[in-house]
Amino acid sequence: MPKPLATILAAIAKGTPPRVVLVGGSSEFLVEKAFHDIRDAIVARMPGIGIEGYEAGSDLGPVLDSYRTSSLFTPARLLIVNEVNAFVSAKELNSLYEKAVNDWRSAKTDKKRASSAAKLLHVLGLVGLDLDMTDRAIAEALGFALDPTLADMLAFCRATGKKAGRGEGDAALLTEAVARGGASGTILLLRTGEFPASSSTVDLIDRTGAVVVCDLTREDFVAALDAAIEQVAAEAKVKFEPRAVAALRQKLGIERMLADKFSRDVPDIRVAVSEAERLATLAGESGRVTADLVQREIAAVEGGARYEFGALFTEGKIIEAIGKLRDLVAQARREDPKMPIEMQYGRFLFPLADELRQLIAIHSYARTHNLDLRQSIPYNRFKDTVAERLGDSMKSAGIVRQRPHPFPLHKKWEAARTQSEAQLWRSLALVADLEVKRKSGGVATDVGMELFLLQRMSR
Repeated sequence: MPKPLATILAAIAKGTPPRVVLVGGSSEFLVEKAFHDIRDAIVARMPGIGIEGYEAGSDLGPVLDSYRTSSLFTPARLLIVNEVNAFVSAKELNSLYEKAVNDWRSAKTDKKRASSAAKLLHVLGLVGLDLDMTDRAIAEALGFALDPTLADMLAFCRATGKKAGRGEGDAALLTEAVARGGASGTILLLRTGEFPASSSTVDLIDRTGAVVVCDLTREDFVAALDAAIEQVAAEAKVKFEPRAVAALRQKLGIERMLADKFSRDVPDIRVAVSEAERLATLAGESGRVTADLVQREIAAVEGGARYEFGALFTEGKIIEAIGKLRDLVAQARREDPKMPIEMQYGRFLFPLADELRQLIAIHSYARTHNLDLRQSIPYNRFKDTVAERLGDSMKSAGIVRQRPHPFPLHKKWEAARTQSEAQLWRSLALVADLEVKRKSGGVATDVGMELFLLQRMSR
């Protein structure tokens, strides 16, 4: 049975650390935190320990060889493996490939690129491919189109001297090494992503060492966020007022997301913790983070009626969309009568642009995965076969902040069927032109927006 992080840390503090520790789960933030806490606790308890670090994509064979071999220089060693993919089955090949590609597209650091390349190398190992093959041959064997992203990833792997994994053989190697045990005084610390539903390798590590599961559910989110903020406050020596934490959740849209009974999405805890760290820095040592500070410093994640307007636009209900736009502007003018009418209307250009970008992303996804967008897909089949991967793809590309619920996503899919990608790009260009004209004294924004909507209805 997986053990709580506190239990592992207590065992390390007593000088009896597990011989093998595996950390993984659905929350990348919590996994990273637990992994670093265990590593730091071992180093603090055993100051003279030798450390061997292995980056993402490292061949598991040499790692396990080192695990079984005694050191001539230090009586104790810690082997840190930053990413292990030995728990992914061949059945998850497609989802792993898409995860690797999406991570690469969104990567902004070499560390993230190395992690996504490691996933691709594991995919190659699962199907018995090698980097000596041509890019086109690899793409054909995987069953995917050769696009610039795959070509870039393969070039990165070759340039860094990486090799394809050994597929399911990695799981067998790890199982054998854990079962036989490592050299005296050697600790193996492993990190992975989500655990598969059943894995004999994970069960063996749990029996002989320790498995730490860092999953995060909607029900546990508030408690996990409160604990993370408490740690931020302790490290920065500041005080977070309860009303400030509540205001932070409200501003970031967390309360709205958790209140949505039709959604299964879990808010991004990393974003909330990053904002808490920024607020702690602004408050300064011995300072207080108040609700007023949150209101001043944190930009609100909008929702509700503002995006009902965008949804009406996407579904082709143009008259209703115009009516909703007028209602929203009238309400905004009552709340802030001093704001110019150009700004009152202009703020609703962004939901239009968001909807158009999502429709374009759907076209791109359908083209990449050889799906005929002209064919209607019943909702239940869409939910079971397309929705999750499409939502993850849009999230990884930065089109949406969290994976959309299948129901509104299906509506967008059906809306995208009725418009060509070229039409959508032209519409997005018109919205951008309206924004430029709004700021440069061109056509009145209210007239321009309603004319734009009416032109969409006439198509």
